[in-house]
Amino acid sequence: MNKENLNPKLKNTSALDKTTQVLGLPVEVFAIALLFSVFGAGLLISLCDLLFGGLLGAGWSYLLFAPLRALHVNDPLAWRVWLEVLQCPSLSSLNIVQKDIRILLTLRVIPFSQWRKQ
Repeated sequence: MNKENLNPKLKNTSALDKTTQVLGLPVEVFAIALLFSVFGAGLLISLCDLLFGGLLGAGWSYLLFAPLRALHVNDPLAWRVWLEVLQCPSLSSLNIVQKDIRILLTLRVIPFSQWRKQ
């Protein structure tokens, strides 16, 4: 029994199906990972010989692509959320606003600081 039979009002809008993927990654993430992978493999080949540097470069590529594929397997657009979080300057401890918290007791209302001392 699939999910559509459980509730016929629910529809799959296929918004996530429109992303172009290469090897299970969105094209944007794949391009950046490929750039880092090729640069790292080339650097390892130039520092070591061809055989040992090629093996290390393959390991480097696996270390880059395996976590990215695991992160984007269920949500191909998750990278956009990370970009928004990194660009938002308001996520810091400088903008903390003290809240006035009151505790409701049976006969009275007291501030949280007084309630915590009890």
